[in-house]
This record gives sequence, structure tokens and C-alpha cells, in this order.
Amino acid sequence: MADPTPSPSEREPDPPSIDPVPDLDDAMLERLEADLATIEAAMDRVDSGDLEGYGVVAARLDDEISDST
Repeated sequence: MADPTPSPSEREPDPPSIDPVPDLDDAMLERLEADLATIEAAMDRVDSGDLEGYGVVAARLDDEISDST
């Protein structure tokens, strides 16, 4: 009777390992949500042709980033 176990060359490769997503605390999530809202506001300004308004919003995001470092 033949061995039903496939040889190593016949087996499919193991799927790549996936690193687990790091735990995010509430404060980090709130910062990310605030940054996303700022980015969306900047994009809305560009869509409406308000490049000066975009500059103001983008500067606010730059200030927030430099304050967190």
C-alpha cells in the first residue's frame, strides 16, 4: 500500500507568515482619526479650488505632526 503523505516536493509551500497588527490604544486611534479628518478637509479645499484654504489646513496638519514628535 502506498504512503498517502505527499513528499516534501509535492507539498504546497507554507503560506507566508503575517505579523499581527499591533495593539492601538484609544489615544493613538483618536490622533489618527483627527489626522484623517484634517486630510479630508484639505482635500475638500483642493476639490473646491481653494488652494489658500488648503494651505491653512495643510499647515495645521504639519503643526500637529511636529507637536507630536
